[in-house]
Amino acid sequence: MATNVCSRSRTKYIKVKDFANQYEMSSKTVYQMLKNPIFDQAIIKIGNRGVRINQDLAFEIMQQYYK
Repeated sequence: MATNVCSRSRTKYIKVKDFANQYEMSSKTVYQMLKNPIFDQAIIKIGNRGVRINQDLAFEIMQQYYK
């Protein structure tokens, strides 16, 4: 069964600064939060130092972890 490549949705990765602005946190707080091993599946490394966050997955983790 073939699937159409165009019909699949792409995962949205956003910058740490945008994530911090969306949830009204400082960037430093977000970086400290991302050091927690439960967020390993929600981040992706870009190059040596860059980090992007899977917005949907990070929100689900935050709902479960920070009740």
